[in-house]
Amino acid sequence: QASLPKFSPKRQTRMLAWMCVFPFAVALTLVLEFGISNGHGHMTLPKSNRINATPEIAGFCEHGECLFFSHNVSIPGEPTVNDERFRTMNVKVQSGPKDWSRKYPWRAPGTAPVFGSGCGSAGGGPVADHMAYAKPPPGTQQGDDPLYTLPEREPVIWQKGSVQEVAWAISANHGGGYSYRLCPKNGKVDEECFQRTVLHFSGDKQWLQYGNLSQTDGSVLHLHRFELPLVRVTEGTHPPGAEWARNPIPNCLICDQSECAGLPPQESILCSQRCAGCYLQTCPPGMTHFPEPLPGLSGHTPKPNMKIEKVIHWVGFPFSIVDKVKVPDDIPGGEYLLSWRWDSEMGPQVWQNCADVKITDNTNLV
Repeated sequence: QASLPKFSPKRQTRMLAWMCVFPFAVALTLVLEFGISNGHGHMTLPKSNRINATPEIAGFCEHGECLFFSHNVSIPGEPTVNDERFRTMNVKVQSGPKDWSRKYPWRAPGTAPVFGSGCGSAGGGPVADHMAYAKPPPGTQQGDDPLYTLPEREPVIWQKGSVQEVAWAISANHGGGYSYRLCPKNGKVDEECFQRTVLHFSGDKQWLQYGNLSQTDGSVLHLHRFELPLVRVTEGTHPPGAEWARNPIPNCLICDQSECAGLPPQESILCSQRCAGCYLQTCPPGMTHFPEPLPGLSGHTPKPNMKIEKVIHWVGFPFSIVDKVKVPDDIPGGEYLLSWRWDSEMGPQVWQNCADVKITDNTNLV
């Protein structure tokens, strides 16, 4: 009987990492000539978002909905989010050589610079990075600002002082956390403007809303919403005291991502994805960076079957994360952009999308 070949631990890591992402690499090879790449998350509510994403498609990115972000960005100073309760990756380590996420955006939320106006940048910014799946969506150019290149939508109406639902979905889980912000359209729209009006979350709960899950007979499985505890973060955020929410879905802890340091860039990406549990539907029991909020809610890049239009077969989570936010009582009425910002803790990226919103007085709905 032939014996199996023996490989060094480092070579095993490289081989297993490549096996993890091989199906996706094949898809990437097929679509590079069409200017498409993988992405990681996007806004799904309100439905006036400019990327046309909906709760029905959840985290799937069949038309490039999740490809508006800033790639290779890092915090300018030292980490300000070190408390294990608010961390999402490598949560037991706060400093030293094994603190591999210390310069990634979630470690000082809101401080990492971004490309564009605060609505994202097509393909992650001016420079494409194929191995990081940083390429522009169909019909856009690398670095396009969707504020200027995607059409305005009919705005959703929000009354002053009201509580409104917002939601986002994950294609590939990069941990971290997120916030929602407003900027008036009649002035300069940029990150500084959005940071002046960071919305507060309402209550201490959030919900999972599943999309069009496909059953074996081709029908759609409709599920009720599932309630989760909301983890607010207000210490160490920018602007000071701004409210953010921790991403509630933990990544898998298959191996220590600090072991990926020093590898060539391509191998480092593959190694980090393997450590996060690439393509596992959910993490093995007890192998997550923080406890699951509900049984089975964990992972990096699951691949459920969805009844949606399939352009390219992307990975993605089958649900949106729904929050309720408070519209300020004292905000002037008028036309606004709502910006969702997700700061990653797994890598040097920030995802952003915008939606069109009209804010009215309590008695003025027109």
